[in-house]
Amino acid sequence: MAKFDWDGTKFVLREKINIKANDMKKIQAAIDENADLIIKHWNNHFNN
Repeated sequence: MAKFDWDGTKFVLREKINIKANDMKKIQAAIDENADLIIKHWNNHFNN
């Protein structure tokens, strides 16, 4: 499990449990590459 927080400019890892470092790098890269899309969908879902 990994939990991230949005600090207004980027996603920051808050908590990580049982994830290997190499896998964590892949997760972070996917989040960084898709941050705009994640935020867009979050806003559409919660701001309707």
